[in-house]
Amino acid sequence: MSSLDVTLLGTGTPNPNPDRAGASYLFRAADFRFMIDCGPRALLRLGQAGANASEIDHMFFTHYHLDHWADFGPFLVNRWMRGSRTPLRAYGPAGLQELVNNVLALHRRDLEYRSKIRAGPLDLPEVVATEIEEGFIFDHQGLTVAPFNVAHYPIGQPFGFRVEARDCKIVLSGDTCPNENLIRNALDADVLIHECVDYDAWTAIDIARDHMQHAHTPPAELGRIATDARARLCVTTHMLAASQPEELHRQIRQEFSGPLVIGQDLMTL
Repeated sequence: MSSLDVTLLGTGTPNPNPDRAGASYLFRAADFRFMIDCGPRALLRLGQAGANASEIDHMFFTHYHLDHWADFGPFLVNRWMRGSRTPLRAYGPAGLQELVNNVLALHRRDLEYRSKIRAGPLDLPEVVATEIEEGFIFDHQGLTVAPFNVAHYPIGQPFGFRVEARDCKIVLSGDTCPNENLIRNALDADVLIHECVDYDAWTAIDIARDHMQHAHTPPAELGRIATDARARLCVTTHMLAASQPEELHRQIRQEFSGPLVIGQDLMTL
């Protein structure tokens, strides 16, 4: 399998932003499609990208902050409503089975109501949850998806993902502060999609600012990471609503001279 692209379904953070949905990414390789994360408004963005939930049989999660999974329940219901009867296979760090159980329980009443108006009896959606660690490799006809450990305080086991086909390597950082394991996994990536949190645009007043160096990556540090990883293209994601694209660009450029894109929802790479 050679062709591979990714659509940025959501490039925002937990705070509502009309221009940026929550974290979510649609990968396509030939006729195979899968998603990493399923944050708020991911289902809407999926439709805007020309896809739908019934086409997705595999879902990967970086971690379980709400902005990375809030649309998982609506996604499951919509996938079932659109006629998919195959189990969704979900992969993520420890805690995935609990998340799946709770999401299915939350939507059970709605699903039972909807099943009563179908032409015949239907089983409710099934999710096969696989809790994974660094070293796990998902392989579909030569396309591989591999999690790697990153650092996102206070999450115990956050992941980035390395997605590779024969002629392409796309690396997604997930939420992380700068760390060497990410650079090792992103080395010579064709596309590095990396979170970019400009602390000068941070508006939350009740969060201890000293946690930030352990949780997120500011733009100048992203520039250093992209340079050290020899990324062929650096793309920003997970940006605060108050961030100014031109300022992010300026700061990243202090440390990175390669191709650079400030990510936008529905951008395909």
